[in-house]
Parts: sequence; C-alpha cells; structure tokens
Amino acid sequence: MRRRDLLAGLLATTTTATALWAAERKKVYRLAVCSQSGMDSFGGTFWILLFNRLAQMGFTEGKNLIVDRYATEGRPERYEEVARKIVQAKPDVIAVGFDHQFILQVAKETTAIPIVATFGDPVAAGIVKNMARPERNITGVSLDAGIEMQGKHLEILRQAVPSASRVAYLSNRAEWEGAWGQAVREAGQRSGVSIIGIPMERSAREPEYQQAFEAMAQQSAEALMANGLPPNFGHRELILGLAVKYRLPSITWWTDIADSGQVLLAYAPDYPYYFLRWADEVGQTLNGVPPAEIPIQQPTKLILAINLKTAKAIGLDVPSTLILRADKVIE
Repeated sequence: MRRRDLLAGLLATTTTATALWAAERKKVYRLAVCSQSGMDSFGGTFWILLFNRLAQMGFTEGKNLIVDRYATEGRPERYEEVARKIVQAKPDVIAVGFDHQFILQVAKETTAIPIVATFGDPVAAGIVKNMARPERNITGVSLDAGIEMQGKHLEILRQAVPSASRVAYLSNRAEWEGAWGQAVREAGQRSGVSIIGIPMERSAREPEYQQAFEAMAQQSAEALMANGLPPNFGHRELILGLAVKYRLPSITWWTDIADSGQVLLAYAPDYPYYFLRWADEVGQTLNGVPPAEIPIQQPTKLILAINLKTAKAIGLDVPSTLILRADKVIE
C-alpha cells in the first residue's frame, strides 16, 4: 500500500511539473528595449544581433515575445519621461544601450525589474560597485576594458603621431567631467601631452560638432581622441569626416566601421562578439535568472584597426611597427 501511495505521489508530482513546464512554454514574455538614437536605429546591426539571438534561445517576437521599443533621441530632457514609461509598462526585462546617464535614470524608476545593459565602465559611472557580483537589479556587458583604456588610446595615438603634444578629447560633458575625463588627463600628464577637453551636450547635432572642430583648430589640436559614448556614437560618421577635413589624426572606438568609414585608428572590443554575450544575458533574465547571479562581463578580446586609406587622405605615414601590431589593416 505504501509503495502504491509513493508511486501515486510521484506520478502526481511529475504531472504537476509537466503542466507547469507546458504553461511556461506558453508564456508570453515582455521585453522593453531603448535606443539612445531614434526609432529607426532598431534596424541597426547590434539590435538585429539581439533579436536573432533571442529567437535562437526560444524568444520570438510575434509568437511568445512582445517587444516594446523606446528611443530617447539623445535628448537628456526626455530621459525621466522615457524611463518612467518603460517601467509603467511592466516588462519582464529592460534591455538598454550604451548610455550611463539613462541607465541610472531607469535604475531610479525600478529596483525590481531586471535591467540588462551595455556599459563603458559601470563601476566608474556609479552604476554598480562590483562587476563580479552586481548588487542591484542591473547586469550586462561592459564594452570598455576598463578605465585604463583611455590611457591605452592615447598611447596608440602617440605611436602613430609621435610629434603630437596637444590632443583633443571629444566626449559628452558628464564623462569629461567624471572618471573618464580624469583618466585621460592623468594619462596626458604621464605622457607629457596637453589634453584639450571638448565637452558636448547629449543633445548635440551637426552644428555643434562643426563648432567643436573649429574649437580644436583654434586651440591648435594636433590629434583627436573620441570616445564611443553618446552623443558621439550617433554621429560617428560625421566625426570621422570632420577629422579628415581638419586633417586630424584620430583614434576612436569604432572598429566595426573601419572598412567602410573614415576611421584612422580604432581600438576596442570585438563588438559583435560582446553584443551576442549581452543578448545571452537578456535571454537568461527572461528565463528568470536574477541579475545578481549574472556577473557583468568585461572584454578581453580587443581589436586594433588601422585604415591606411584614411592615413593617406590626411597625409600621415603610420609607422610600420604599429601596422604590424594591428589586427585589421585596410589598404
């Protein structure tokens, strides 16, 4: 009798577990995504990587996944409004692009909904205290190999242009006045280079960038560092074109457009690889894994790209020793 009761209990447990699993399979998940550019940016490579990867993991938009799309259009005055709308829609997970100030704004609105983001340095930005064990409802992937990357960029740029003693640093104002700007200034002091800060408002458009390059010329800048954070990312083709126009040797974060754009030097993580890791983490949180159990990944796979066509256009002879170190050379 006891054996029969045990078998009945096991059968009931198995049936219940199967029913719960089937219900879980039928669940419709809700994902909020936000671009720091316009709505048309969702057709871009990195968002496509996210949605394709989620489909491979069993989350398909139109079947078992609802995707709510938002865009801040690079306007800080909209951050609070957009963050509130996202949270009020009660998504299962929020996936946010590369904007520290907006990530912090979303985190103010919710401490419960998982936020999976791409960052620069989330510790330096004050988003988390520990990347290995995120203590908040936030995880994701850092696209910056650490604050010391600022010094590494300056080092590579000086190897390409040893004579440069005045280097402009193009950045949004918050990062220039924060840890990133401090790291660049300290790297400049160690190298004996004057760093010319060119802070941009997040709402900057083409006219403001034109003025920024005129300011570089007026201050006798001999080379340029441009970080990859907004608003620079949304205007990267413009920045690269202006650098060529003003014949400024430059280093940027945009290895992904080294072939097609007017990149001179780019040093950054292998973006497609790490955006896939980001997509994996979005899938994990949709499956119920708490953000605190997902360490924030920091890239170790970095790419140095050199475009010799751009070098020729600005009259720069890149040293062969630097070319030999490059992972990608465009001739």
